[in-house]
Amino acid sequence: MRRILLVLMMLLSATWLLAQDNMGKSSGASGTTIEGCVSTSSDHYYLTDSSGKKYFLSGEANKLKNHVGHDVKITGVMGVKTTDTTQQGAESTAKEMPVLKVKSIQHVADSCKTM
Repeated sequence: MRRILLVLMMLLSATWLLAQDNMGKSSGASGTTIEGCVSTSSDHYYLTDSSGKKYFLSGEANKLKNHVGHDVKITGVMGVKTTDTTQQGAESTAKEMPVLKVKSIQHVADSCKTM
């Protein structure tokens, strides 16, 4: 029971923090837009913004592969991905990463800005 409450509190906290963290990002009816550098690792795509914050990208994989190493503006819907590697009987090791479900990609530059 305590573990469930802990996980729920962590998710609630992460949601609140994401709502507070809008520096360099715009939100509107079409979603959130973030500019950054696209990278890939283990068949997953990520966007790293100018502050070094990393976002897991979901959807539109066929479009993302053409932008690896490029500076882009991605518009999408924000969410949170939770990875739990906790072993039974141990303290929680759940990790959360912001997720951006891609709706559109706007090319900015052929190379990424220095971060």
